[in-house]
Amino acid sequence: MEKIDEIKKILTFYVQANKLKTTIIDEINNYSVADNIFGSMMLAIAMDSEFKETDNIGKLLRMMLLDDFSKLNPDYNIQDSLKKGKQYKKEIDEARFLQTKEAKLIFKYKMLDFSLTKLISEQGNSLEYSDLLKEGFKILMPKNSLEYSKYEEVFKFYYLNFRLKNKVRSGWDSKHWNINSERIERISEHVIGTIALAIAMDSEFDYNEEIDFNRNFKIDKIIKILSIHELGATLIGDITPFDGVTLIQKKEIERKAIIDATGNLSDKKSLIELLFDFSEQFSNESKFAHFCDKIESDLQSKFYQDIGLYRSLDNQSNNCVFENPKVQQMVKNGAQMAFDIWYDWDINIYKYSYSFPEFADMLRVLKDNNLFTLNNGETKQQVEPSVDKTLTLKLKKDDFKH
Repeated sequence: MEKIDEIKKILTFYVQANKLKTTIIDEINNYSVADNIFGSMMLAIAMDSEFKETDNIGKLLRMMLLDDFSKLNPDYNIQDSLKKGKQYKKEIDEARFLQTKEAKLIFKYKMLDFSLTKLISEQGNSLEYSDLLKEGFKILMPKNSLEYSKYEEVFKFYYLNFRLKNKVRSGWDSKHWNINSERIERISEHVIGTIALAIAMDSEFDYNEEIDFNRNFKIDKIIKILSIHELGATLIGDITPFDGVTLIQKKEIERKAIIDATGNLSDKKSLIELLFDFSEQFSNESKFAHFCDKIESDLQSKFYQDIGLYRSLDNQSNNCVFENPKVQQMVKNGAQMAFDIWYDWDINIYKYSYSFPEFADMLRVLKDNNLFTLNNGETKQQVEPSVDKTLTLKLKKDDFKH
C-alpha cells in the first residue's frame, strides 16, 4: 500500500474519532463522550497505580476509546479499514460484551466517572472533598484502612484531573484564534485526540515490526504517556508558544506541577519518569508521543478551518499569535488562511525527523486537502516514498564496518 493511502486511512479515522469530542452526552454541563473517556482513563491510571487491577493498562485504555468510537461510528468498518482492524474489532467486542476482567474494569471506571461528574457538577464550589470520597466509596467499597488510604489517593488524582474537562485549549480562545463556536475543544478532549491518532498510526505503519530500532516502540507505553501528558496543565493551565513563557521556563514550571499533581500515588516515581521522558524525548515512545501531541493540534486546527470556524486573517486584532514577528512575516509572505500559519510554524518540528517522517507527510497532506473530502478523488499532495527496510538495515550494518 502507498504511504499516501495509509495517511488517508489515518486521517479518515481521526475525523471519525473527532466525534468523541463533539458528541455531548451531558447537556447540562456540556461534557462530551471524550470527557467521559478522559475521566475514566484518569481513574484507570490511578487505580493501576494503587491496585494493579490489570496487567496491561495500555490495552485497557485503548479498548476504552475504541468501544465508544465504534458506538458513535456504526457505519465505519474498522475491521476492513485499518491494518490492525481485526485486533481492534476483537477488543471492541471484548469491551462491549464484558468478556474479560479488563472489560469489566472499563465498565466500572465509566460508571464511576459518571457518578463523580454528576456530584462535582451539581455541587460546584461548595463540594466538600469528604462528599466526593463518600460517593466513590459507595461503588468501590474499601475493605480496610489501607484500601481506604489508597482510594483516597485515587480520588485526589481524579479530582485534580477533572479540571481538564473544564479547561479549554488556549489556542482556540478569544486571546488566540477566537474560534467562531459556542463550544471549543477542552484539554481533556485533546488528550483523547492524541490517543486516537496514535492508535491509527500504529495500525498503519507497523512500528512494532520495524527492523530499524529508531522506529520501534511499544504502543501501550505511548498510550499511557499520552493519557497523562497534560497532567501539568491541571495546575498551570494550557501554555502556548505565544504566551510570553520560554520553552525552558515552561519545562521548569511543568516539572514542579507534575511532581505536585502525582500526589502520593504508589507509582508516583514511574509516572514522573514517563512525563520527564516525554519532556526530554529520550525514548522512541516519548518522541512519537511528542509528535502526536503536536500534530493533533494541527489536525484540530485544520478541522476547525474545514468546517468554517476560523475568522479571516484580517479579523485577528486580539490574537496574541499575530504579535510574533515570525507570524507577521508569514502573513507578508502570503499566508491567506489560519492553517497556512499553523503549517509554516510546525512543519520544521517534523520534517527533519529520520525516525518518524510520516508526521511531516501528514502535515503536507493536511495543507493541501480538505479533511472531509480526502476519499473523494485524487489527493493533491504527494508524500515521500516509504524507505526500504531491508536497505535501511544493510546500510546500518555497513556503518559498523568502518
